[in-house]
Amino acid sequence: MSTQPTEDPTRLVVTFNPVPSASRVAHHHATRFRLAVQALVVVIIGGLLWALAADAFELSTVMWMLGAWVVLFLVLFVIQNLRLHAARKDLLDVGEGPALIVTSDGLGLRRMLRTGKGDSATSAMDQIDWKDMASIKVGGSSVGSGPGLVVRAVDGRQWEVPLSWLDRPLADIDAAVSTASEGRVRIEHAGVDTAD
Repeated sequence: MSTQPTEDPTRLVVTFNPVPSASRVAHHHATRFRLAVQALVVVIIGGLLWALAADAFELSTVMWMLGAWVVLFLVLFVIQNLRLHAARKDLLDVGEGPALIVTSDGLGLRRMLRTGKGDSATSAMDQIDWKDMASIKVGGSSVGSGPGLVVRAVDGRQWEVPLSWLDRPLADIDAAVSTASEGRVRIEHAGVDTAD
């Protein structure tokens, strides 16, 4: 009977998940299309009202109303285009494969997630032992890809990845980190909305 090496029971592999980012792209694209259709409908209805009841309205009043609606829709359309552009860029930035690996020894983190000047954007994994961990926090805002998981090492290195890019919820990652580190390390997320 051969013995196979046992896998670390505390090991958790968290991979990149592009689905939330792709959903944001689809949502912003649909909203942009809906705004264009609404603007067209308002212009058509305004034109019909003016054509049918031209003697009841002054031309300048109708033009003012139509102009105000068109300007409003144009502003909303430009804002939606900017959101769509940001969502598409965000989708292109989502990596492939494992983003982080929790083990009983520490965290393996994708090197391209490291922040700071001069860092290479490779797909290699950096290892931080639990004793070398300064903090793991949830930080950032709910704008764009949302809050991110920020990992800091004692030596000053830092990694950051939006939670929406990960295939596991924050609660699972926090439980794995706590178990693997034997309760020494927990993810700090006070005051940040991390609803999944």
